[in-house]
Amino acid sequence: RGRAIDIDIFRTPNKGWAARTRVPIVRGEYICRYTGELLTNQDADKRGGDAQTYLFDLDKEMPRNCETPFTIDARLYGNVSHFFNHSCDPNLAIWAVYINHLDPRLHELAFFAIRDIKPGEELTFDYSPHEAVATITETPHKFVCHCGASKCRGFVF
Repeated sequence: RGRAIDIDIFRTPNKGWAARTRVPIVRGEYICRYTGELLTNQDADKRGGDAQTYLFDLDKEMPRNCETPFTIDARLYGNVSHFFNHSCDPNLAIWAVYINHLDPRLHELAFFAIRDIKPGEELTFDYSPHEAVATITETPHKFVCHCGASKCRGFVF
């Protein structure tokens, strides 16, 4: 069916580009899918060293310490979802969804609102939800967080 919500792209002072809603969004509402070029894990590893990365592993249905065979790269072929920034207190979450097949290695990624969202509010999700208990002083991380949330971890991943 596709996206039915009006979304603006805008420039932020410290996070680059971002997306915000023009309309109210209710908790549980579908926002859009994460789309892009389907890559093998090996090809994704070759691209992962770039400064700007839009790689998303298809690991939502894989056992925790299992390597995923596929990744989506939204850098060249993505939609509005590649402008969704990280937040330690997000308003969106991403789920594995299946369309026309049940292969757990090739699920789609769909964003849904996890709380009501006001018009003009930036659309965000947690890039590292499994690291929510760590802090920046416990483990070295690659990207410092700029989300500004009161419960900010201090890092993205």
